[in-house]
Amino acid sequence: MGFKPIYFLFLYISVHYGLFLFLDGNPIQPTISNIILTIASLITVAILVNSFISQNNSNKKFTLLLLVGCIGYSIGNAYWTYYEYANGIAPLIGPYDWLLFIVYGFFLWALIYYFKIHKVVLITTYIFDILIFTAITATFSWVLIIRPLLMPTSDAYPLGILITNLGHPIADLTILFACIIILLCTSLSKSILMIVLGFFITIIANSISFYEIVNNTYLLGHLIDPVWGIAVILIGFSGLHNLDKNTVNQRSYFKKYFQLFIPYTIVIIFLFVVYLNFYDVKDPLLIGVFISIVLLMVRLFITIKSNEALNIEIQQKHMQLKAANNQLKFLAYHDELTQLPNRHFLFEKFQNEMNDQNQAHFYVLFIDLDGFKLVNDTFGHNAGDKLLKQVSQRLKEQIGEGDFLCRFAGDEFIMLLSHRDQNSVEKMATAIVDSLSMHYLIDSHEIAISSSIGISSFEETDSIASVINRADQAMYNIKKNGKNGFEFISGS
Repeated sequence: MGFKPIYFLFLYISVHYGLFLFLDGNPIQPTISNIILTIASLITVAILVNSFISQNNSNKKFTLLLLVGCIGYSIGNAYWTYYEYANGIAPLIGPYDWLLFIVYGFFLWALIYYFKIHKVVLITTYIFDILIFTAITATFSWVLIIRPLLMPTSDAYPLGILITNLGHPIADLTILFACIIILLCTSLSKSILMIVLGFFITIIANSISFYEIVNNTYLLGHLIDPVWGIAVILIGFSGLHNLDKNTVNQRSYFKKYFQLFIPYTIVIIFLFVVYLNFYDVKDPLLIGVFISIVLLMVRLFITIKSNEALNIEIQQKHMQLKAANNQLKFLAYHDELTQLPNRHFLFEKFQNEMNDQNQAHFYVLFIDLDGFKLVNDTFGHNAGDKLLKQVSQRLKEQIGEGDFLCRFAGDEFIMLLSHRDQNSVEKMATAIVDSLSMHYLIDSHEIAISSSIGISSFEETDSIASVINRADQAMYNIKKNGKNGFEFISGS
């Protein structure tokens, strides 16, 4: 039946919270909780290792980056468990935080790689969107949340501690934002969906933890401890699902332009909040600046939409031009009436056969219709054209794979036969003579004609003209000797 991530997740939640109830008040509860979290992350690492080994090339790098991140997270959990067990308190700023930021870097790298292989927009655009969001989110968090929250006790915390504690939720939000952009650009992926859920859960846990730390209410063995385990399990399990390169989403106009204007929208919101918090709302200068930026955004939207319409028109013109060129090329190398290759195509085919050592020996059949001029004179050229179409269809039914048929001129056709001996060529000629001698029904008239076929083999000393001339001469010999047959003539 295979491994089911949801079963493992349910088992982890049941065991972890079950132990909370069973060990409530026991001093070993925090240590047991940390051990379970470490074990869960190690199991996730094992699953990712197995996925990395079994996946194809398109998945390997994405899974590898997730794997390295989860390994770093497991090492961090092991360090936290040891430190908390040995010292009785949670570790302050130090190796755990530095390692965790490296882990965030690998997770973000994995998302950038995911975005890159889909090639939706330029990767540099994606990276700059993330940087803009990170910078503004950090500013928002510090000015509107962190600083007001810490104002009564800010002197008690070194700047490094505050910045580090702020860095965790900012890193979570950055990766969450990176995931959201991918969701807007590609069809829904289980991998990205699990990462989004994982980091959303991590943001909640980090926010609660940070609030409790700055208010001195954080306790070892807290109920939020299993939540980090849920997050890393979800992030790790994202590597179990395939990365399909053809999952580019046909985005609606709303999603498309929303993704395009994400950085501009964020900057405008940022400026608006700054305006409301630090300046006089009625200041006409700032109102003018804000209105100008909004108008500039609208103008940019209109310009981009116009450019997109122009690009679509250019693509349509390009497709039309390509189709016209293909049609011209077809007409240059094919007979307009029968749609068979013409003599220009024949000469190129000859040249290719002569240059191919494996095809250095082949046969040429020069086919001429007996009595075709009488059909034209009796029934008209329109009937003659219809007859040629039926003849070409019968000839196409006779040729096999690797053979070549063309209309050489008027009522003359040439056939090239490869990978055949003389006996099979003569059988082919007999079948053609019999097929073409059967009656034709043209405009309610039953018409009978025959054919004369000259056959020559291509020799190493031959030119294109010489082998055709020999086959032509053999065909005329048949016409002189009663028609409706074939003659084989060898090279001199």
